[in-house]
Amino acid sequence: MGETDRLLEVIRGRNSKTIGLQFPVGLRTKAVELAQEIETKAGVVCLVSADPSFGACDVAEMPVDLIVHLGHAPMPHLRYHRVFFYDLPGPPLTSMAFVDAAEPLLPKRVGLLTTTQFRHWLPEIKEHLEQKGHVIRIGEPDRREKDVDGYLYIGTGDFHPLGVAILVDKPVIIADPERGTARDLKEVRDHVLRQRHAAIARAHDATVFGILVSKKIGQARMEMATELKALAEKHGKQANLFLMDLVAPELLQGYRVDAWVNTACPRIAIEDILQYKQPMLTPQEFEIVLGERSWNDYVFDEIRA
Repeated sequence: MGETDRLLEVIRGRNSKTIGLQFPVGLRTKAVELAQEIETKAGVVCLVSADPSFGACDVAEMPVDLIVHLGHAPMPHLRYHRVFFYDLPGPPLTSMAFVDAAEPLLPKRVGLLTTTQFRHWLPEIKEHLEQKGHVIRIGEPDRREKDVDGYLYIGTGDFHPLGVAILVDKPVIIADPERGTARDLKEVRDHVLRQRHAAIARAHDATVFGILVSKKIGQARMEMATELKALAEKHGKQANLFLMDLVAPELLQGYRVDAWVNTACPRIAIEDILQYKQPMLTPQEFEIVLGERSWNDYVFDEIRA
């Protein structure tokens, strides 16, 4: 069976005539070729979404019979309609150099973490590290975890492992397969925590808060937003809800608010903090500002099932 045969079977099985294709940025180079192949082989019309795709939390609304979302796994707690998640074959594991770069930084007992893109590598990496004397566990991190002394994250960015580093207070090492390098996340974690502390401090004197609510299927936390609004008003603060699809600094200009509270994608407050003039808080940080949570109970915001 060829690479796209399974997808073509799904299209025919659902009797779809129009197909929406949604690609993450890293797979856009495949968009034209795949659309042409599907149209030719299935006799359908393809519509490629040219908007940014941030993950399974952000499935496009498209006027088609079936939406094919590529490069991400579905979020298990969401109910998708007319959506097929098509996982293109992942990159082959051609070298262990990046794992070997990380190995001297690892404790004996290691939890192995990654994202959908590299998950098919984990068994081979596990075996490789066990041969070097490590005890390897694959699974979600837990602050009560007694079976591991640190974590190895296979991937290219800081955000996902950063949440782990803040949660567990154990060493988190990133092995980057694109750069072939490894590094300890401690300095990044400490830097981010200082930034978050500064944002909380700046927001303490704020009296008017804007609470951002996302339209995206996997980021919409309206119930949380309304609860935060009520909490703000309980403490004598003014809070207004703002509904957005794409959260960006230029789209928030002109509103007379002293600070923002983000209930959309948790990465916005962490990775884009320097782009916003007003403090951009996570829901948990807003609770600290209001005195409902102590700094010692700080946790990373995340959207979970």
